[in-house]
Amino acid sequence: MGKTWNTRRRGDEKDFERWLAKGKTVYVIDEQAHLVPGVARARTYSSHTCTGKHPLLGGWQMGNNIDARGFLRFWGTVYENPPKGFEHINDQMHEPADARYFKGAIHVDDIKEMEYEADLAADRAIEDRRNGSRRWW
Repeated sequence: MGKTWNTRRRGDEKDFERWLAKGKTVYVIDEQAHLVPGVARARTYSSHTCTGKHPLLGGWQMGNNIDARGFLRFWGTVYENPPKGFEHINDQMHEPADARYFKGAIHVDDIKEMEYEADLAADRAIEDRRNGSRRWW
């Protein structure tokens, strides 16, 4: 079992910064949005690699100009090894992203789930029109 860092334990931020080096990869658990149609996996993990030190401030960067402490605070828990019991976010599943490019059998459960999500979105749009809320501008 690898090491984990989180924001609740005292000293984990400094320990994470000391352990980190350029090219090291860490893993975090992603919570998928529940209103995204076609997403069958509620929780997956993703990997992030340290890109180097900040040129002015000197702290480790985790890509997209986020430092190691900010990365830990944003994700909450960071793992040294891939978490067990979760699939990587890029792993292939039977869920079709776009029916025009899908070359396989569509399961009845997937169709029912997509119809259910479409009904939820339509009901939400009607409710928004009634309330006058959630406008794009």
